[in-house]
Amino acid sequence: MIESLILIEGQNLSEETLRSVSLMNAKQLVVGRTPRSGVILHVAANSPADLGTALLEFAQLPGVTKVLTLALQTSR
Repeated sequence: MIESLILIEGQNLSEETLRSVSLMNAKQLVVGRTPRSGVILHVAANSPADLGTALLEFAQLPGVTKVLTLALQTSR
């Protein structure tokens, strides 16, 4: 399992849209909004590859301009 805090920035981002993205082997939880039109998500994935796939899914959403990893944690 790998977990990450992710900042997603962009125009007109909807928390509901980010919450409803279907990720194959990962789950997301909206943590909150930032003052500069961003949303912080907690993402838990089965593997680093699954986390990478999730990041790409978020990056391809309409209006998204940045996807930044703020923290990573792996459980071994």
